Amino acid sequence: MKRILLITTAMMFTTLGPLFAQDAVIVEVPQPARDYVIAHPSDPIVIEGDVAVGSVIPQDIELVPIPDTPDYAYVYVDKQPIIVSTRDRKVVYLTK
Repeated sequence: MKRILLITTAMMFTTLGPLFAQDAVIVEVPQPARDYVIAHPSDPIVIEGDVAVGSVIPQDIELVPIPDTPDYAYVYVDKQPIIVSTRDRKVVYLTK
């Protein structure tokens, strides 16, 4: 009975696992880029809805470039710095 239960459980996770998987990719933003964003706040913007890692920043919002780190830019939302990938405008890092 235990063997059948284990096999059934394994099959469920194998079959249903992709349905619950998210497309989130963990990005390690370099520390100097994070330090720069904290040291150089920009004018805050307002974005409707929640902003989370993986969210896309709208095209009409101007991103502030991070010197020496061209793959990333940032904005401040509700006094919180948010680092964005310049490739697809997805949020990759929220500071705490």
